[in-house]
Amino acid sequence: MRIHAPLLLLFPLLLALSGCAMVEGQYYLNTKRYDDGRAAFATRLAEEPDDPGLNYYMARFELAEDKPEAALPFIEKAVRLAPGNAEYRFWEGVTWWALMEPDKERAAYEKALALDSRHLPASLYLGHNMLDRGENAAALELYDRVLRLDPYEPQALFNKAVALERLDRDEEMRAVMLRYLEWYPDGAMARQGTRMLNRLGDFTWRNHLLGLRTVTLRAIEFSPNSATLTEDSRASLAVVGSIMSVKQDLRLHVVAFAEGDPALARQRALAVRDYVARMHPKVAPERLTPSWFGEAETITVDGRSFTKGHSVAIFTKVE
Repeated sequence: MRIHAPLLLLFPLLLALSGCAMVEGQYYLNTKRYDDGRAAFATRLAEEPDDPGLNYYMARFELAEDKPEAALPFIEKAVRLAPGNAEYRFWEGVTWWALMEPDKERAAYEKALALDSRHLPASLYLGHNMLDRGENAAALELYDRVLRLDPYEPQALFNKAVALERLDRDEEMRAVMLRYLEWYPDGAMARQGTRMLNRLGDFTWRNHLLGLRTVTLRAIEFSPNSATLTEDSRASLAVVGSIMSVKQDLRLHVVAFAEGDPALARQRALAVRDYVARMHPKVAPERLTPSWFGEAETITVDGRSFTKGHSVAIFTKVE
């Protein structure tokens, strides 16, 4: 599974290009003025056709507008003119990826790493290439290399967990995915990571359907034998309250489970409702409908059933 961040925002240039071209080219990329950049560099390229930096940036402008066919001759020329430049080789690989040529993509990343073994984006994208091919152990080694350079790199961290899952190394996967969710709890990758954990019976994080959105939250928990919310749970409910404050027509069910203790389950359901309403004045208490059960919650994930003795489920109330 490959997940790419926007190409323009991934990595700063690692090697010095010609000073003016570098500053001007990055300006056009950062401001998303790709047509202006293309026009300015085309004029200069007509005068200096063998300038590798000008060819490189022309390729970047084309890639930024999803035109890899147009980018290819420019990046190939940049590589020919400056064969020792690892950054050019990396973007050659990105171009081949966009053209769906995985063998050529892989070769370009390998050449970039031969020139600079610490080139983080080349290691990362070579890992993606390996993962796409099912070469999970090789991909894992590359993601570990990236994480040694940058322990917070989100794609490497997430895809390391994917590789571990494919290798049936579940406990290692669990530890890595929990670390990922601690740092990156939002978005499609967080939702998928939560499903991966849930399949193992780990419900530290859960996906909740709030209106039309599926929101990933750390599980709502309490101090032992009480209705006192933990600090992490208050942070999760702050997200719920913020969403409800904006979406005024949203109404939610709050369902608490406490195996063998219906009175405690009731206290906890009411505690969740009251906390959200108290901390978010725009959320009327009646918009959260509490219910409670003195039994364990049964949770089904991909056809497998799990029971959780103490839990809280929050989901959209359909009128």
